Amino acid sequence: MSGPFGGAPPPGYGGPPPPAGAKLGSGRIVAVFVGVLLALALLAAVIVFFSQPAPPVAPCQPGQPCSPQASLPPVASSSHPVPSATTAPPASSGPSSDSPPAVSGTVYTDASLGYGFEYNPDVFTLGDSGNGFAVLNGNFFDTQIWVDAVTADTSPGQMIANELAQVDRFLIARVADTDAYDALLGPSIGYVRGQGGVWSGTVVGRDGTPVAPGGVTIVSSTDGRITVAVVVIVGTPDARQGGETQQHQVRSNADDILKTFKWSTQ
Repeated sequence: MSGPFGGAPPPGYGGPPPPAGAKLGSGRIVAVFVGVLLALALLAAVIVFFSQPAPPVAPCQPGQPCSPQASLPPVASSSHPVPSATTAPPASSGPSSDSPPAVSGTVYTDASLGYGFEYNPDVFTLGDSGNGFAVLNGNFFDTQIWVDAVTADTSPGQMIANELAQVDRFLIARVADTDAYDALLGPSIGYVRGQGGVWSGTVVGRDGTPVAPGGVTIVSSTDGRITVAVVVIVGTPDARQGGETQQHQVRSNADDILKTFKWSTQ
């Protein structure tokens, strides 16, 4: 007998009984399908969780000027020699105990050529020194300052050329910086007028890969006994620092070296 909608009669109405386990097999299929969906959802959640970027870290301490990550080459990559344990110590590796009291900072003297200067220890740290040279590293600015001295048979112009030859080892595409904002106003060292210039380029790493923009300012003077050059190297010079560029901030602090420079400490 057919049912009300035609077709085979329902179970219990004269038709054969359903195969054993038919309903149970359908339930298992549904359960497996739901389990697979849950597993995929859990896997997706785990992937999203571990792929999230780490929270940003503040680059500077609260209340301190903030500068980009250091991009300048280490002191050892410059032309300045690094004293070794097998050689005699330099004539002056830092402030001497018999130096006159500092006016605005820490006194540095070089007994080999008899000159000295002061720098702000809150802004700069003495990174390396030896006969005729000192290297200062910025504490929170991306900067490095070289103070080099030779006998006066080298002119200020030749001294600047020699310094640029060393700068070109890590600053590519160097060109003169003609921006009036960066111009030098009366270059002098220890109130002795000299020569100077400003250049810009790109700082590269040891493998030659470009790292960051770079700015270089060089001032050189002579008193007829020695010739001195002060080289100010700044990474990302146009980064803003307290309403000014990083290069201007560094040069303002480097003025302590120029103004306190003593051509003779004897």
